[in-house]
Amino acid sequence: MKTTIKYPPISDLHVTRYSKILSTGSYLPDNIVTNEDIIKRYNLIATDRAVRYSIGISERRWENKNLDVSDCVALAAKQCLERANISIEQVDRIIYSKLLGDYNVPATAIGMLKKLNAKNGIPAFDLTAACSGFIHAMDMAIRYIDSGDDYVLILGGGLTSWALANDFNKIDTRTVFLMGDGIAAMLLGVSKEKHFLSSYIQTDNTHYEVGYMPLGLSLLNSKESLSSDMFGMKIDNGRILNENAIESAVVTVNRLLESSKLTIDDIDFVATSDQTTQLWEGQLKALNIPLEKSVSLFHKQGNTASAMSALNLDELINSGRLKRGMTVLMMAHGAGASGGGVIFKY
Repeated sequence: MKTTIKYPPISDLHVTRYSKILSTGSYLPDNIVTNEDIIKRYNLIATDRAVRYSIGISERRWENKNLDVSDCVALAAKQCLERANISIEQVDRIIYSKLLGDYNVPATAIGMLKKLNAKNGIPAFDLTAACSGFIHAMDMAIRYIDSGDDYVLILGGGLTSWALANDFNKIDTRTVFLMGDGIAAMLLGVSKEKHFLSSYIQTDNTHYEVGYMPLGLSLLNSKESLSSDMFGMKIDNGRILNENAIESAVVTVNRLLESSKLTIDDIDFVATSDQTTQLWEGQLKALNIPLEKSVSLFHKQGNTASAMSALNLDELINSGRLKRGMTVLMMAHGAGASGGGVIFKY
């Protein structure tokens, strides 16, 4: 279903104080859960082969509940900061893109600071933009550094399995195989040279309730009786979400290339959100980008919400494929619908 939304034009990225990616990091639980594990745990009528064929996943990581979300976010932040040889006290601002945090209020980013024993009152907040949230946070970090910050720490992802696969929840077979737990981290710092060439974010409110988590004030105001399935992700039409993500990807990439004055051939690597293996392949096919110019971890990590594109970037860096000076297109698309991307020199 093609959207009726008119996507906004892109504004050139006008900054006088430049920023660059100093380091990335991640936290993934040790607990690996296979398709067979899920089938047996919930006595589902499904097969490993059917799940792998339909969405392209074999396993994912699920936290064993010994850790809170803020604990996991703190571990990813610690790794990221250690790689850059920067202390938490040197960070000017922290942005955490969450799906579910420790609480609705206060911000889980503040809980992370408590776990890291930070004592200098660093500004820290959560934002909610589903799977595209990490891109929103990057766009904000670029502008915070332009306005005077030296170091901005970005985090994304969470423990999605807590809402979707807890034994007290009604299990939705359309989503239980999809989700995985994981946190991505990125440290941006001030730079003398321009690294970020363009940034673009858009939304499509025609798909506002295609993918959503029901528990909220709208539900409470409806006076509907609470039930366990209200805590999980509702995806009533996955086809619409996939079509919107691909359309969003094409619009986003065209806008970014236009502003950067580049062509798709100038891009060395693409890091995107990969809610399924098929969606990852569909985005690249629509953009005429060979699979070799990208990476997808969905088959072994699942949908880690806003961490997806950043975890894929982290993999490109850690594998040695992505080297300093290369040009990267990073994008993500999520519920709402929302999407966006950035082009940068790594």
